[in-house]
Amino acid sequence: MHQVPLTHAGFNAGHVHEWRLGPPRNTLAVAPLSDKPASYNQEKHFSAAVMARQEHVAENYWIGLSFKIPGPLNVDALEAALLLFVRRHEVLRCGFEQLIAGDLRCDVMKPEEVRLVHTDVGPLASSEAVTAHVRATFNRDIDTLSWPLFVLGVVVEETQATVYMGFDHILCDGLSLVIAVEEVERDYAALAAGQRPALEVAGSYLDFGDEQRRRYSLLTANSPDLEYWRSFIAGAGDLFPRVPLDLGIESGRMYPAQNQAVRLLDDTAALTFERLCREHGTKLFMGLLAVVGMALRDISGSQTYRGFLPISERQDPRWRQSFGWFVNTLAITFPIADHMGFPEVVEGVQAGFKELIRNVDVPFVKVWELLAPQHFHLRSWPYPVNFFSFLDYRKMPGAAQFDTWQPKTIPESSHSNTGNMWFLRNSEGLFLHSIFCDIPKSVDAMTRYRAAISSTLDGLILGASRSSAVPKGNGQPAATV
Repeated sequence: MHQVPLTHAGFNAGHVHEWRLGPPRNTLAVAPLSDKPASYNQEKHFSAAVMARQEHVAENYWIGLSFKIPGPLNVDALEAALLLFVRRHEVLRCGFEQLIAGDLRCDVMKPEEVRLVHTDVGPLASSEAVTAHVRATFNRDIDTLSWPLFVLGVVVEETQATVYMGFDHILCDGLSLVIAVEEVERDYAALAAGQRPALEVAGSYLDFGDEQRRRYSLLTANSPDLEYWRSFIAGAGDLFPRVPLDLGIESGRMYPAQNQAVRLLDDTAALTFERLCREHGTKLFMGLLAVVGMALRDISGSQTYRGFLPISERQDPRWRQSFGWFVNTLAITFPIADHMGFPEVVEGVQAGFKELIRNVDVPFVKVWELLAPQHFHLRSWPYPVNFFSFLDYRKMPGAAQFDTWQPKTIPESSHSNTGNMWFLRNSEGLFLHSIFCDIPKSVDAMTRYRAAISSTLDGLILGASRSSAVPKGNGQPAATV
């Protein structure tokens, strides 16, 4: 599985079909608003969209995916699989309404009310035409303040089909896209073979958000639960950890964004780096974070790494296969002094993460509201923020079939005021996907940053490879991973 810009989604010429969620046929029978509020993430996202509309900005943000179905496509079976998918996940049946009191509430369709409206778009003659159509459709139809909040489609060829989906971020996170691929592929295979799919029940993201709000509704700026964050702010000088690079970005401005994906290591080199991490008693993502810290030190002179990490909130088994925005944002600090090599920086990462994980449940949006109220009215982060994310797709649902399905996740941000980096491990190696401002200083800084990360990785791998070739014990060379 890859995370790529839309231009790398793998579309070919073909016949295009699309589906959108339709309103209930009997609007007089529609149920009243759910008694569950939106989650903290959803409420902040919605308020940012309201502010963007008030500012009359023209920006596009959505999360997409694509995957292959081999063989001639049974369109009816695919539509039935998509319908099961929407009915299974309550958040996909939601609309949102801002109440006069200020609360954001969820208006939820019952599963039996759900229907998909089919549009036969017709044949498109080239991969470029398909890509342009998908981009225009997602940009036009996916809007936090409108309904429905997603579009489903397929490009049908003679020997295969490419399914695509686009969602507003208010509905889901990156792992949810992997769940969508596995569920639709599985249900389609059963339906196309004339079998009945497994009618699995997934935990509802609305229930998660409701429980989170109940737990933290009485949180105050002086609560003991926020001691970690107060300590972080004391060291960083603000809630938001700055990128210690000059990106040429003015505070309060958004800029057109570049969207790039590059491979840092092939699979063989990535396996060597993983072995190095194990030898130092750490996990791949911590070793990689140490590398990022060292690279940042080398180009900025920083002696302390401070940054944000997105952390999954799916620890409870109820949410393992759920579609929703199960991501919290945490801050981490560790030393990256000039004299420190990889082993010493890794130790700092491990200590920083151990402290971070003790505070994993406190919702970042609530922290933002209570400890940085001067920034809470903003619809984005106040300045370029240091951000690190990692996903290992080899461990995701359906990973054994990824070579056949060729799934891709496709985040889109037409504008940015920071430089976000997502690191991804799959069967082909280690990749970096980044979205950053398309202005000269930002492009130059992010290019140097990526080059420093690559150089640091290459140096560690070269050293590890040389070490593995040194005769040990019985005089035989150690096996090279």
